[in-house]
Amino acid sequence: MVCKKCKEVLPDDATVCTCCGNKIKQKKDKSAPKEKKPIDKAGLIAKIKLAGVILGLAIVIIAIITLVVALVNDNGKNTAETLSEYIGESMLDAINESNIKVADESKFSAVNNAMKFDYLVESEDSVKVDGINFPEWVVTICLNEDEEIVTVTHTDFTVCEKNHKGKKADAEINLDNVKKNLKYKKVLDEIDLDPYSITYENAFVMYTYKYYYEDEAENEQAVRLTVTYNNDMEYQYYNSTPVYPSDI
Repeated sequence: MVCKKCKEVLPDDATVCTCCGNKIKQKKDKSAPKEKKPIDKAGLIAKIKLAGVILGLAIVIIAIITLVVALVNDNGKNTAETLSEYIGESMLDAINESNIKVADESKFSAVNNAMKFDYLVESEDSVKVDGINFPEWVVTICLNEDEEIVTVTHTDFTVCEKNHKGKKADAEINLDNVKKNLKYKKVLDEIDLDPYSITYENAFVMYTYKYYYEDEAENEQAVRLTVTYNNDMEYQYYNSTPVYPSDI
């Protein structure tokens, strides 16, 4: 070892220069094994428990957020699906067991005048179709003479918000080549429209679409397309009906 001040050669373990008295700083031996701290098992367990509590709270919060978002974004489909489970049963049982509040009259005169129903559930928010106020969505329920549910229909009036004819299509939609029992998602690829209404019956589910296209004479032709599925959501048949001004 050499003194940095006077350059005197010193022993490796020297702490003071014997020549000039300069203090010598010894370098730490990095190769020496570090002293291991004892593991705090109690502290480790506490940290694991805290992490578990935080994770559990995070899962609960995510579930609550998901539920709130679903309720906010629910346009009546969940209500219709729930009530459809009571088809063939009494309306009273459906109300008591589902806790869904129904009414026998709409707050919107257009619904009362244009739709047939015994009971309904409707959106508080409204939308205008050709200047007429409608609820954004409505779920209508029809009963038989024994007060049993026969059909449940969910109607989405926002589909006609921009045009009472529905959405414009490039051409008339033809499902003649769609094979029977094809799954709903595959059929949907052929349609590429949002349904105007969904009707649930005992053995079938019917999706109705409203759209229009330009014919060869460049006139707008409105169409009501109804696609019927079984309870397994397998395609059965379709019906395409031209709609004229007198029918609207």
